[in-house]
Amino acid sequence: MINTALVSYGMSGRVFHAPFIDLNPDFNLVGSWERSQKNIQARYPHTKSFDSYEEILNDPSIHLVIVNSPNDTHYEYTKRALLAGKHVVTEKAFTVTVAEAEELDALAKKLNLKLAVYHNRRYDADFLTIQKLIKEDAIGEFLDIQISFERYRTTLSPKVHKELPTPGAGVLFDLGPHLVDQALLLSGMPTHIFADLRIIRKVSLVDDYFTLLLYYPTHRILLTSGMVYMQQLPAYKIYGSKGCFIKYRADIQEDELLADKIPTGPNWGV
Repeated sequence: MINTALVSYGMSGRVFHAPFIDLNPDFNLVGSWERSQKNIQARYPHTKSFDSYEEILNDPSIHLVIVNSPNDTHYEYTKRALLAGKHVVTEKAFTVTVAEAEELDALAKKLNLKLAVYHNRRYDADFLTIQKLIKEDAIGEFLDIQISFERYRTTLSPKVHKELPTPGAGVLFDLGPHLVDQALLLSGMPTHIFADLRIIRKVSLVDDYFTLLLYYPTHRILLTSGMVYMQQLPAYKIYGSKGCFIKYRADIQEDELLADKIPTGPNWGV
């Protein structure tokens, strides 16, 4: 049994982490650090609401820490957990610099601890379908791939930390990791990259639009995301030597989790 604690029980903890930890027989959800509102015990009465991060780190019964706090805190909280002898799963974006990521990776290996980055969009139904088609060789060799994640939000997010010009803020660090992770899963590391980041909304202080082009010897991958799309675009356009796959973003798992549905049963996510 892996005793697990969350660094936060906001949307990330409540929707993307706690339900799956609680249902997995190999894990025990011990509790979460809650700075102001104390909510976790209402949903999970057996858990504890920690008043500080130190409480979690000093609890010898906790084996795994989920670092699901704002991006610019990931490095500090992950490092402190590793030094306290805890295994760690860190939310995307892992860190805000390559140097920080490399340091944490080296530290985990030195201490013989597990360190992983959480990429929940790997398990979206549409992306799982793509992987199934690839395994069946229905698409053939890649010729061109386009992946997008658009939203239409003319006002700023109520999550203030996402809208302030601090390290790790902006749509590239928010939605970008999902797209980059899927691109790397499909084609591996590119030979070179082009990036275009912009601030389009007049009210925005951080990038709210990006285009990334990943170049490979036989094809390219175009990644786009932004907050100014009135009309939804296809989430995936994959062209291959044997066929193509075009799909709008339609995974409903996040909506079901937001509605407090339990991720079990044959109809989950359908």
